[in-house]
Amino acid sequence: MVKVLPLISFILIILAAVCTIIGFSTYWYQIKIEGADGAVIETYYKYNKVNVIVSIDGDEVSGTTGYDEVDGEFSAQLKFYKAALAMDILAFVNLFFSACYLGFALFKGISQASQTKFKNSLNGATIFLIIATFVVLGLPKARREDCEDYANDSSYNYSGSQVKDICSIGINKKFIGSETEVDGSKYSWGPTTAWIAIVIGLGLTFFNNVFVYIAPIFKD
Repeated sequence: MVKVLPLISFILIILAAVCTIIGFSTYWYQIKIEGADGAVIETYYKYNKVNVIVSIDGDEVSGTTGYDEVDGEFSAQLKFYKAALAMDILAFVNLFFSACYLGFALFKGISQASQTKFKNSLNGATIFLIIATFVVLGLPKARREDCEDYANDSSYNYSGSQVKDICSIGINKKFIGSETEVDGSKYSWGPTTAWIAIVIGLGLTFFNNVFVYIAPIFKD
């Protein structure tokens, strides 16, 4: 007979693992530009590619490309995306082992050593998800660094004050936000599916940690 308390914890682990899979399979961040003429450009970013969707007069065109084909400098931002990806994968690995250890407890008791390994794996998943969540918060600073590197290219001949003005815009300061230009066009930016999934996974894993330490899930 399946034990109820271990089953609850097992389900939480599976749901958190699904969140980590979403994390490394879809986009982390988006920037949306709404032109005064009604045209809309949405750009989605992840660790290895960029997806651009352009909508003009009801017609939509989209395309996916690598960073080497996109105008601009992204080296600093890619470090953050890849660091978040690494933490996400490590969280998934820890959740996988947690599920394996707990799988035995669904039907019968497990040794004290296996209980400890299960708790350590669950703790590890929580820590890695916390790091993945907060790493992405550093993107505005990374964007500013990339902007300055790109603007300092000798071919543009920008002065130091011009570079500062160009790169001190809101999108390079805030993680989530929006701005309206004098011509009526609007810029908005913020996290999207992958980051949101990671935050949800973190919540599930954190709650599961508390549940495991409070509820007698390993008692017969």
